[in-house]
Amino acid sequence: MARSLSKEASEGTHQGPGRFAVRQATEDDLVEAASVQALCLREIGEGVIPPEALDELTGPETLHDTVDSWRELMNSGATFWVIDDLLDLKIVGVALTQAATDPDAPTSLELSTLHVMPQARTCGAADALITAALGDSPAHFWVFKDNLRAQHFLRRHGFEIEPGSSDNSLGGVMLQRMVREAA
Repeated sequence: MARSLSKEASEGTHQGPGRFAVRQATEDDLVEAASVQALCLREIGEGVIPPEALDELTGPETLHDTVDSWRELMNSGATFWVIDDLLDLKIVGVALTQAATDPDAPTSLELSTLHVMPQARTCGAADALITAALGDSPAHFWVFKDNLRAQHFLRRHGFEIEPGSSDNSLGGVMLQRMVREAA
């Protein structure tokens, strides 16, 4: 769906390379941002997540639940960032940061969501997104154990795998926690 950036949205932008700009999301962005997450999950989950679990994670009903959940998170202080494609006028990346909720969290800030569509990868837009979302703050993020591309990207931003951390609550797929300590 084509759209133009509102004056309010464009005022808070962090220019990414060329055609991409990163900005703090508004509630109006949540549906499109959740669609980006679903498309990215489908891409990285293909062949890794069992098909039934992948359908459940990325289906229309889950998309609506994600938007409702994100709206609640936004209203309780979580911050969402998006990458706007200035040429196609659509959102192509999303990041979500919030106060850590796990009692054993290694940092007080959790990067809960980080998804970037293929056309905005390897050009610096994803770097601009994580920088806008986290700055230099210590943070942690759960990543698919088999997603080496994401792990490499996070390592470039100071994250390391936390030894002994694992979780399989996402459709039986193993996740590992990556942590970035204070600089």
